[in-house]
Amino acid sequence: MNLSNEETPEGAVALFSIKQADGTIISRTVKRGAAYALTVDQALEATVQVQNGLPDQTAEVIFMYCDQNLIKAKEGNCCPPPLVCDDFSESLYIGEAQLFLTWESLFPVKGTLLFNFIASFDPTDNPSATIKVERFKKPTVVRNVPLKVSDSDNSDIPFVLAVDDIRKVTVTASEIAPFISRLIFNLCHQEKSAATCCDEPLKCENSLPYYQPAVPSQNIKIWESFIPVKGTFSIANEYDGTLTLNIDFFNEKTFERILGPGEGFAITAKEVKAITIRLTPLSTQFGYFYFQYCIQDIPLQKTCKASCCPKPLHCYFDFQSYNHPMDEILPLWISKIPVDGEIQFWIEGLPQQRTKVIIKRFGKPDIVKTIQGSKIFAVRTTDLEGVFVQLSNGTPENSISIVLCIQDQVPLNHVCCPEPVKCEFYSTYFFIPDLEYPLNKNIALWESTEPVKGTFSIFNDSQDGVEMTVKMSYKNGCFSTRTLKSEEGFIITDEGIISVSVRFTSENPEANRDLIFESCTQNILDPCKKDHCCPQPLLCQDIITETYDIRRNQNYLLWHTEFPAEAIMLFYLFDGESATIIIERYNKSTITETILMDKPITLAIDHIKNVFVKVNSESMTGSVAMELCMQEELPLKGDENQWPCKY
Repeated sequence: MNLSNEETPEGAVALFSIKQADGTIISRTVKRGAAYALTVDQALEATVQVQNGLPDQTAEVIFMYCDQNLIKAKEGNCCPPPLVCDDFSESLYIGEAQLFLTWESLFPVKGTLLFNFIASFDPTDNPSATIKVERFKKPTVVRNVPLKVSDSDNSDIPFVLAVDDIRKVTVTASEIAPFISRLIFNLCHQEKSAATCCDEPLKCENSLPYYQPAVPSQNIKIWESFIPVKGTFSIANEYDGTLTLNIDFFNEKTFERILGPGEGFAITAKEVKAITIRLTPLSTQFGYFYFQYCIQDIPLQKTCKASCCPKPLHCYFDFQSYNHPMDEILPLWISKIPVDGEIQFWIEGLPQQRTKVIIKRFGKPDIVKTIQGSKIFAVRTTDLEGVFVQLSNGTPENSISIVLCIQDQVPLNHVCCPEPVKCEFYSTYFFIPDLEYPLNKNIALWESTEPVKGTFSIFNDSQDGVEMTVKMSYKNGCFSTRTLKSEEGFIITDEGIISVSVRFTSENPEANRDLIFESCTQNILDPCKKDHCCPQPLLCQDIITETYDIRRNQNYLLWHTEFPAEAIMLFYLFDGESATIIIERYNKSTITETILMDKPITLAIDHIKNVFVKVNSESMTGSVAMELCMQEELPLKGDENQWPCKY
């Protein structure tokens, strides 16, 4: 609960109270401009009463919560799930209260706590913030965060703290300007698991830009951990000067990387203890650095619980690096541990520029791609160790964007089941404005070193009658093709796929050529010999396609799935009077529905094989869009896995 500075009279205080099931009332007094968070159990009611104001005055109170219903532990191996609040965040302006954030927990929690201090101050003072973490059985942690890192009168300082056994957290500041200084915080936390249950890992992720003054700065510690974690961290330098990145590990090893102007870098590792940066910008230049992370703590294995299984960490991570020098081999991402997954590349440069992309793998040959000019493509593989690039025959005006969908490898015992790596990319990840695709040339969009099952959406966004032939290749040497006219698209679901490519054809060499591509893939797990391990169905939550100018009475294939699937599908007719949706099904009767212009319909259907749309005879042509959330149907015994769909 935050008693805001705005709309709250000076001197006012708030009484923040929580009533528990046994009648106990927990109350805390909150000053104007301060916030107080309480983590409790058995909560029934939360109330606030603002005091010390005139009868005709009002106050502004900001309230947020993260809750979970209580589940009683049952006999046997059933454990109640711990409370998880992975995005408990807020921004508050710092008022006259020196103690402006307090968080108190009545039971032990662990968390990754992000504090972003955006402060203004008198440069002759020595402004600072203090973070104090009191713990139940472990030593208290106190960290002082200097806010004056240059000769400027303002700063934007992040500090992230990973810690366990949390009882109380307080944040104070001194020598800063009230009401214009503020704090952004994110308390990603989780209740400690019961002693008789497996420790559940906590995943936390965040990203923010941080603006720093122009003059050279001191070392700034932006991350510190008191618990072992694994994850991916990235930082981007948006200055004309350099940024020096230093990483300390619990094994006392260190890592350093110096980033030039515009360069970005990511690292995947475990046992990261501290991260420190140092900025050396030019004296007249202002800029920012961009820090993001996706981490998970590494719980200690309980020797008395042989059934506890380690959980892999799955991260989506995107970052950009540009203005690379020519003829140097530059690391964009390195991993200290083997990970599996998919990497999407977005390379921009002059037509004559050559970019050599080197994907390194643990114990396996490198994957090397040489790209000329600008291109987008994706590679899926296993045992990833890093990505390096070497540019030549270009200019400093170049850019490489990378999207990582990665999952670390975890050891499995006789009771643990493997988890597939699922990657779903939308069209926003796979689009470069004004990118000119060549004519009469095979263009690889997506490749994999292992066969996968997946759903792909491809749309020919070209103009002037350009046709696009889509080719899908399979591990067994077979392939399938479909030719799309301008502004036609379709979706296909299949397994055993190892590549997707396209080829544009046109009699007009100046015709516009473009495409929209979406993918949702999952590796195919080897047949499991463990009786309790079930196959994992392909799940795709948001795949979209559209098609324009379908001729009337033509059955246009929007989606084909090579195996039975269940789906929730949203259809929208935005040109034409009406159309008929035809859904053919495996071993079940066909379903038809009529859709009218500007009146979308949603259908939930199982055993899907083909989805057609037919524009009815009252219109010459029609245009339709389809959005689907689908899951593969598996011959499972007992209840099938639930599948979430969000619209």
